[in-house]
Amino acid sequence: MMTWTLVSQSFRLLSHDKKLMVFPILSAIGAAALALPFLLALFGMRAAAGGVHWGWNTWLLVFLWYCGASFITIFFNCALAACVQMDFAGQHPTLSDGFARAASRIHTILLWSLLTATVGHLARGLEMRAGWTGRLIIGAFGLGWGMSTYLVVPVLVMEETGVMDSIRRSASLLRQTWGEQIVSGLAFGWLGLLFAVPGIVLGVLGANGHPIFLVPAVVWFATMAAAFTAASEIFTVALYRYATTGQPPSGYDAATLGAALLR
Repeated sequence: MMTWTLVSQSFRLLSHDKKLMVFPILSAIGAAALALPFLLALFGMRAAAGGVHWGWNTWLLVFLWYCGASFITIFFNCALAACVQMDFAGQHPTLSDGFARAASRIHTILLWSLLTATVGHLARGLEMRAGWTGRLIIGAFGLGWGMSTYLVVPVLVMEETGVMDSIRRSASLLRQTWGEQIVSGLAFGWLGLLFAVPGIVLGVLGANGHPIFLVPAVVWFATMAAAFTAASEIFTVALYRYATTGQPPSGYDAATLGAALLR
């Protein structure tokens, strides 16, 4: 119940600063724009070879796209986190303030993007070749990696540390926040399923002879994705701020946060 309260408070804060949804939207546009030349190259290789053959050149192409998409996503998440942190500090940040802070950490963001892309790409490659036991081990590693790096983005933005120090710092906060990480993931997931229902209904209507409903379905899902991404990042920054300072961010209840982190 405490986690649901914190999640709802994150959405409430987002409703007071809707411009934060711009960051996920720009991130999605950037990732899609980056994917276009890679898709053209991939289909070009397919036409030349009579199909996609997963040789080293194909894997390299996919890895390069993965690194680029990772950098774009993390950069915009850092810009969003910077604005959230300023909001919590009682300031009134603009989008440019968030971009400026992320840009000041761009070298560390780039290194973190390369590292997380490499880990993710290697894990997927090994998972494709592993048996059931190997997949369980890789899945356990992925879960541990995700939890230990859960707070890396706010650490990158708020602390002047390098990539490895940021990972260690995030991992050191795991003991305090692991319960909320798991439950918040479930909470955002269930809320996402609930809010997806209207979009699914519109999509089904659009696919069954009523194409006029397709546009609102796309708009619904795009807005929902932007809102949930922004709210999730707000929650992460709030969790980091309370875990490191003991002070509840503006808009959050101290008793709820304290009880959540102590359970």
